[in-house]
Amino acid sequence: MASGAWARMEVENGDTVFVMSLRAVRIAGRREFKSREEQAMYFRYKRAAYKVYPFAVQAIDLYNEIQQETADMKKGKRKRHIRKEHKELKDDFQNQMKKLTKTEGRVLIKMIELNLDKPFYDVLDETRGGFTASYWHNLGKMWGYDLKQGYQQGQDQLLDEVFLDYDFTDSAWRY
Repeated sequence: MASGAWARMEVENGDTVFVMSLRAVRIAGRREFKSREEQAMYFRYKRAAYKVYPFAVQAIDLYNEIQQETADMKKGKRKRHIRKEHKELKDDFQNQMKKLTKTEGRVLIKMIELNLDKPFYDVLDETRGGFTASYWHNLGKMWGYDLKQGYQQGQDQLLDEVFLDYDFTDSAWRY
């Protein structure tokens, strides 16, 4: 059975052109690594990104949705709404998040920071409060991760390379 796609046909000055939208594709040459450790880290990032991408997309969508819903709410009502959302999310995702490795957690946070263009500390501060954000920031520092730093292009070139394969705006890539 043949599979196909729909295309729109446009006729201009007697010339027929088929118009269709295709998913973006990245074409790159074979990657050369400086060492075995660099190669191992690249593939570790790739596996982690593949695993956490659906979580990152859901988190970004939820954050944007909460920002829109609570934009005109008073502080107390906003806190109650976010607390209720947090409780529902905790019930749904707690077991899955606990199973993430340190690398997967780092990649997830970097994906969120990249898309929202703000440090994860600020996201926590806006949604859960300053005390909670400080707690997680200090806990992260014990593991060598600074939540206030945010995603910086070029800081980790291997991670930048892996993120080129993921598009957070195209709905065809979602979930």
